[in-house]
Amino acid sequence: MKVCIAGENVKKILDDLRKKGSAILVEKGGNGEEKLYFGEDCVRFGLKPRNLREVLELLADLGYDYALLKGFDVREISNLGIRIPEIRNADEAERAEDCESLKSLIRKLKETESSEFCGAIGVFIGFVRKIHDGKEVVRLEYERFDEMYDRIREEIESEVQQMEGVRGVRIYHKAGTVVPKEDIVYVLVMTEHREHLWKALQKAVELFKSKLPIWKKEVYLDGEVWAHDRDLKKSF
Repeated sequence: MKVCIAGENVKKILDDLRKKGSAILVEKGGNGEEKLYFGEDCVRFGLKPRNLREVLELLADLGYDYALLKGFDVREISNLGIRIPEIRNADEAERAEDCESLKSLIRKLKETESSEFCGAIGVFIGFVRKIHDGKEVVRLEYERFDEMYDRIREEIESEVQQMEGVRGVRIYHKAGTVVPKEDIVYVLVMTEHREHLWKALQKAVELFKSKLPIWKKEVYLDGEVWAHDRDLKKSF
């Protein structure tokens, strides 16, 4: 699902997006508006921390192609783990990256022609632990090298897909801030039979851990550390 923000011409952009696919308006309500309003044409709610990402993942679950944001400022959309461009027309929405959920990733794998030969999908879910090395985790902050990220991710998916019986691979890693118990990464492998699944899923996980250009800052109650710097110190 492509997520964009429109400052002007919201109605026209939304109408034009609906000519491309299913589109919905996501509008920020007033400060006292705590409940989620889900209408036929729009979603409206009063923003609380992390609510926007949860709503977007729900819309991705439901199969929307586009979500157009209205009434949000840059601060509120800057740390959702996806690039959200401000657009002047519907065609510019295509430069936005996809917002995915686990359900939407599974659906897209099943929609491929290769799924007709398959009977298994294996999923690895990485999420934030609350306690790490005896310290309480407040949040993790992920940064990625956008110029290389998509190319390397696609190379990993392609390499794993060459394994026997593998018909589809998807890797989706959030950027920005994630908090304890929140999902960080999904790795999905679709295979013809279950005996093809386990080695391929393990290889996909190992490759994304070693090759994806993404860096993690661990923020604790009593300090913070970049995981790369910590691991380097342990190696000496």
